[in-house]
Formats: sequence, structure tokens, C-alpha cells
Amino acid sequence: MKIDKALLDDCKKQKRLAQNQLYNEVFSYLMNICVRYKNDYDSAGASLNAIFLKVLDHLNDFRSDEAFVPWMKRIAVNHLIDEYRKEKRERDKLGFLEEVGLSSHPTSIHEKEAELDSEYLLEMIRQLPTMTAKVFNLYAIDGFKHREIAELLEMSESTSKWHLGEARKKLVAMLEVYNEKVS
Repeated sequence: MKIDKALLDDCKKQKRLAQNQLYNEVFSYLMNICVRYKNDYDSAGASLNAIFLKVLDHLNDFRSDEAFVPWMKRIAVNHLIDEYRKEKRERDKLGFLEEVGLSSHPTSIHEKEAELDSEYLLEMIRQLPTMTAKVFNLYAIDGFKHREIAELLEMSESTSKWHLGEARKKLVAMLEVYNEKVS
């Protein structure tokens, strides 16, 4: 995805039509990121809107020699991690244990097979323990290094590596069950 420099310049000038056009262009990209970190589409949509506002608020900080999409993605991931930290602090204050995050949206058998497989993979990731899913998303999907993950999630690098190993083990086991059902 390439975002036109003139569109970004118009957004910096607070032109509402340009901001709306930018929103439409980046919506599906940002929504895909948000859905990976949230357990339902409503909270993913709320996060997306907050991220987009943050992008608009910090657009003047964007250097035109940078690529816009990776800059925007960094804002999105950092925002989602901050939301997670805030939610975790609130749960800890109330004394609740960390939630596992099972989704109530099973995939439909009538969807195309490719969509079924991708939806099922997302569902499997949602079934991982919350912190394990966050580490897996950051490492395997967003391309962060363990050092960066450790800083973002306030853990050691070895703990990040452990969570990734656990995610892999659990996902392999879930895939084996899925393949048995499909065969």
C-alpha cells in the first residue's frame, strides 16, 4: 500500500475530505492489525479509531523521507500494547486473573476454504493465553525482535522466547486436531 504524499499534506492541513480518504485507504490494513490483538470486532474497531486519531495528531511528526505505512503500523502496535497494559493494570487492581481470551465467533463451514483456514488460524491465536498471543503476534506476524518485545511488554527476553515457544507448541497441537477433523 502506498499513500500519496499530497494526501498526507492535505491531512496535515486538517482537510476533512483528505482525512476521510486516508481513513478509507488504511482501514482494512489497520483493522487486520487490531483484530489480531483484540478478541472481538467491536473493541478492534474502537482501537482502530483511536489509532487513526493518534496518526492524525502526530502526522506533523512524520518525516517525509520515511515510509508512511511502517510508521503508522508502529503507532498502531504501540497503541495496542499500551491498551493491553492499561487493561492488565485495571484487572490486577480488581484482583482478576489474566483472561485467556476465547472468541465466541466460530468460523462458518460455508465460507470459502481459504477464508476458513485464515479465520481458524486467527481463532487458534485467540485461544492462546493473552500474553503468549501478544508475543506470538509481535514476533511472528509483526516482525519484532525478542529484545523489542521484552521492552514493549515489560518482560525479559528469555520470557519472550518462552512465550513464543509455548505459542508454537499449542498452535501445532491445535493444527493437528484441525487436520484430523478436516481429513
